[in-house]
Amino acid sequence: MGAIDMGAWIRHGFIAWAALLLGQDATAASATLYDQIGGGAKMRAVAEDFTAIVLADDRINFTFAQTDTKKFTQLLFEQLCNLTRGPCQYTGRDMRTSHAKLNITNAMFNALAEDLYLAFDREHVPYRLQNRVMVLLAPMQRDIVKIGPGPRASLGAKVSPPPQ
Repeated sequence: MGAIDMGAWIRHGFIAWAALLLGQDATAASATLYDQIGGGAKMRAVAEDFTAIVLADDRINFTFAQTDTKKFTQLLFEQLCNLTRGPCQYTGRDMRTSHAKLNITNAMFNALAEDLYLAFDREHVPYRLQNRVMVLLAPMQRDIVKIGPGPRASLGAKVSPPPQ
């Protein structure tokens, strides 16, 4: 038997203690968010459910009228996988470029977020993990939203910015 690495032993003990304190086991504490959600199969199912939900959502489905939904679903999967530290590379355009001509409003962005929560629920992803994904996605709002809160601003309605 070799000498015990006390530093490693203490670090491992601390990680296990912290994980127990947070209600997780030590393996979950070191796993990526991607792994905690359920990996590729679960993430792909979320992306597929999300696409179906969005296309049925009259608040925003008109913005996807010219979208290749198969490509959209694949890019969403890649983006979620990449953001949650999975083994995927996102191959799509940046959010500012891909949404530049869409005139997305805050209301539309929020509807999309609600639809993603529904997709996660359908796949039984725990709410605490859903929220961690949303924290990763939230900064994209500034690159996606172009105008105020109106629900159909992309159809030409003039919307005043929210009061400050």
